[in-house]
Amino acid sequence: MKITEGEVFAIKTKVGYGFFQFVSLGNFAVEIIRVLEPIKDTNFISQAEVNLPERYTLQFIVKAALNRKLIERNGLFEIPNYYQIPTKARSEHIVRGEMLGWHIIDQKTLHRQLKQSLSPKDLLLPPHGIPNDTLLIEWLENNWRLSNWK
Repeated sequence: MKITEGEVFAIKTKVGYGFFQFVSLGNFAVEIIRVLEPIKDTNFISQAEVNLPERYTLQFIVKAALNRKLIERNGLFEIPNYYQIPTKARSEHIVRGEMLGWHIIDQKTLHRQLKQSLSPKDLLLPPHGIPNDTLLIEWLENNWRLSNWK
């Protein structure tokens, strides 16, 4: 099953449909997506809504979710000109239940840098890893944002 860069998909949540756009194939053949801002009662989205700044960028296994009918194809849209795939991501560094800081990870080399506190620029870095559909739905239902993840 082939997917095309720019294709938008809908995912059903308890609060409506969330949307994301496939932008590229990343490391290890995992798809990179932009999680779009709107959550709507219908699974219709317009190019103007796709052009809005995204909530965050993630790696997500789109083909597997599509095969399992967890998401629906919505159409092919232009990827906004301003959009650039983040080169770095972040994850919490927790040892024995204690938060020791944040790992800032280079997405290409997987080189990690430990930071005790995040700069305003670091706060905008997406999560490192590959969330499943259940976690993505939970984030959308709870209006989870990068800026709230401290």
